[in-house]
Amino acid sequence: MNNFWRSTRAILHKDLRTEFRSREFFGHTFMFALLVIVIFNFAFKINAQNGPLLASGILWISFLFAGTLGLGRSFMVEKENDCVQGLALSPVDRSAVFVAKFLGNLVFLVMMQAMILPAFIVLYNLNVMENFLMQTVVFLLGDVGFMTLGTLIAAMSVNLKAREILLPVLLLPLLTPLLIFAAGATSSLVAGDDPSVYLSRIKFLAAFDVIFFVVSALVFEYIMDEL
Repeated sequence: MNNFWRSTRAILHKDLRTEFRSREFFGHTFMFALLVIVIFNFAFKINAQNGPLLASGILWISFLFAGTLGLGRSFMVEKENDCVQGLALSPVDRSAVFVAKFLGNLVFLVMMQAMILPAFIVLYNLNVMENFLMQTVVFLLGDVGFMTLGTLIAAMSVNLKAREILLPVLLLPLLTPLLIFAAGATSSLVAGDDPSVYLSRIKFLAAFDVIFFVVSALVFEYIMDEL
């Protein structure tokens, strides 16, 4: 177990240091997410009646598009530098590689969300973080499921020629149930619905996270053999 976490920390530290040096992820994903919410702001007339319903969907769409854009880099960096084979042949638990990549993607997504939320609140004049604690739980549960499945699909598509197209094509249908409950929970919180409404959706999000993580961790070991 100590070796597992030591390997996980080493890979995670390498990924974080590489990204903070290049800053490509934050520049691309932040501008893309910002562009999405600006376009939707002009496309829809957001008011007090439709705000909770439309804004929550727009917010999660911006997270989805920006997160998917960044996911492709998690293994492409390894591919470009011929490090994929090194990871596959290294004497570490394959699960440690998956957990490290997942945590790295999760950290980047959370940081991007922290930057985009203030802009969203200002543009839409809607404080989605009014119920800060529960909304944070919804965001984290949605992010965990998103990045768990996204990390797996990114690893599966890294050797494909049309990986930039296939990554979202494979990922989005699988993520649809998770996104429905995530957007629904956010909408319920913004609208001030009864706690039973958003708590039931949060339970579904937690269930999706557990299923996605267990299945992805098991399948990833076989994918590593093909990298």
